[in-house]
Amino acid sequence: MHRAIVTGGATNIGRAITEAFLAQGGSVVVGQLDATVAVPLIERWGGRVSVVEFDAGDAAQCRRFVDQAAELLGGLDVLVNNAAITGAAALATLDDLLPADFERMVGVNLGGPIFCSQAAVPHLRKSGGGVIVHISSVNAFKPQPGALVYAATKAALSSLTQSMGRELAVDGIRVVAVAPGDIRVDSSAASAQRRAEQGLDSGIEAQTPLGQGEPNDIAETVAFLCSSKAKFVTGTTWLVDGGLLS
Repeated sequence: MHRAIVTGGATNIGRAITEAFLAQGGSVVVGQLDATVAVPLIERWGGRVSVVEFDAGDAAQCRRFVDQAAELLGGLDVLVNNAAITGAAALATLDDLLPADFERMVGVNLGGPIFCSQAAVPHLRKSGGGVIVHISSVNAFKPQPGALVYAATKAALSSLTQSMGRELAVDGIRVVAVAPGDIRVDSSAASAQRRAEQGLDSGIEAQTPLGQGEPNDIAETVAFLCSSKAKFVTGTTWLVDGGLLS
């Protein structure tokens, strides 16, 4: 029964991950920019899930959030770095990219996982080890047209996973990344519309042998990787892409 932190854990893939841990009897603190989006989770699961507002793009807020979450949980076993700028908000061609958008995306998508992990490690050490999961993307290996910075941040997460896996093994902390393929989420329609307006082909939709996946497909993989059954898995990225790259 994990004591887990899930950033962006109240919506879409993050919510599915949160509910997977809760279904196993765990307790979860989710981190969100807007705490109100976690109300349905709290109404369903009661006191075993809590929400703390924070901005994943702010290193100081990452530390405050993780420390507060660990205190609420009474310790920490798992950190899932799921929060990211994605969907339509992550789309920008090289010609259209603005410095502010670049800085924000790198700050949230890469800085958030780095600084949340930095804050989590002392708590995981106190627990005798644990697991850090970074939610990467199939874009790390097959970038979508018009999403070059998003894809670069996800590729960096997979590299970060290798480095952290080596560095933290001595502490009994495993680090893994999960790279979802085409997953149906609330923002899917808006992303498709924006790409159509820009004349961009996603390079992913309608090209997956198993079709479009569901958030729970990712959640079940994360839950397995955080279990004792995956105790020899670290420093690697698991593709959950429905055969897209096969």
